[in-house]
Amino acid sequence: MPVILSTQKVLRTVRNLLFCYLCGGPLENRNQTNRDHVPPSGVFAAKDRDPPLILPTHPQCNQRRSPEDQAIGQLVGVLHGRAVNQTHNKLRVAVDRFDDGNSLAVLSDIDLRQIIRRWIRGFHAALYNEFLPGDASFATYLPLPEGKRDGDNIKFVPIPEALSKFVDELKRNRAARNMDRIVCRNGKCRYECVWSQADNGRWICIYCLDIYNWINLGDTKNFPARGCVGCYRRPSGGVPRNASNATRVILSSNSSSSLDPFA
Repeated sequence: MPVILSTQKVLRTVRNLLFCYLCGGPLENRNQTNRDHVPPSGVFAAKDRDPPLILPTHPQCNQRRSPEDQAIGQLVGVLHGRAVNQTHNKLRVAVDRFDDGNSLAVLSDIDLRQIIRRWIRGFHAALYNEFLPGDASFATYLPLPEGKRDGDNIKFVPIPEALSKFVDELKRNRAARNMDRIVCRNGKCRYECVWSQADNGRWICIYCLDIYNWINLGDTKNFPARGCVGCYRRPSGGVPRNASNATRVILSSNSSSSLDPFA
């Protein structure tokens, strides 16, 4: 039976977790805990902020996150029409050029991959009532084209083959109604995952995350649009007790959108 957190009533139950999802330590004094919104409220338009996913943390574990929360809020805010306040702008955008001379906007100094992994750890805690360490084995593919500077040029990173394979696994299990799911923020935040065995026999959680259809956040004219997809493995191995295991039934998926897990 899949684990689904999608109503305000059910989402409220995870506020009573007995551990800090960021460090794994016990929350012994409930009067001295912070409430961490995962993802942060600043990512969403005011009309889309309910119901939130809120997890308890130690105050010291949840400090110094304001700048990165503001940066990701400004980035995603582009999708729902929020203007960036230049006085408090946290985004670093430079203008570069393709080899053919066309202009290219480059975003830097924001570790989007690490931000998403922190959210995934929160989703794991909410779904399975267990701590996922920060050093767990992760693979995270962003909903944006990526590049690395090579001298005066930018070399774009090819889309890995694993991304389309993960998308196929996610679609097959969604068709079988066999996925764990969190839906919050007026449906504008959707997280889905399923546990499957890798080629080496180890169990991994394959996941996808969508916020405001952010597959369109990057340059979809010059690069293929791709969803936010990835996997992680518990350090102890195995599968959480109540998690959904991938189906072995062969189901067809929409190959015309092999990079969009939510298509």
